[in-house]
Amino acid sequence: MDKITHRTFADHRGSYTPVAHDTLGMEWTQSCVSVNDNKFTFRGMHYQTDPPQTKYVKVVRGSIIDFAVDLNTGELDSATLGPDDAVLIGPDKAHGFLTLEDDTIVVYLVQGLYNPVSERSMVWSTHEELRVMVESLCGSADALTISDKDRVGK
Repeated sequence: MDKITHRTFADHRGSYTPVAHDTLGMEWTQSCVSVNDNKFTFRGMHYQTDPPQTKYVKVVRGSIIDFAVDLNTGELDSATLGPDDAVLIGPDKAHGFLTLEDDTIVVYLVQGLYNPVSERSMVWSTHEELRVMVESLCGSADALTISDKDRVGK
């Protein structure tokens, strides 16, 4: 997974990071914001079948470890991201992340409209490499803040 680094401008007011809607030569159909109150919040592993979605994932505040599992091979890819970083997740990947700090905000640009009928979740703990990585970071699965849907998949 290759990180994409953006220049962030900071001053006494806060910060500003321009991200163009044609980033990476793609047109984006949705913008999503994920606000995460707690360290060790796990979101994922999500994907959609029709239409498949490409995601551009950008950390605004805090830090995460971003995960992508290739749906064809099962190969896990990960990257640690902070406020200057982003990644591109292809349509053939299940995607998720683990927050490493309280008050972490992540923004997604998504190509492909949301379709609840084709929404899917891979159970994160069934992928051994992913499970070991997440549990080594937070101590155990009991430390995670996770939705019921993400815990059992769909």
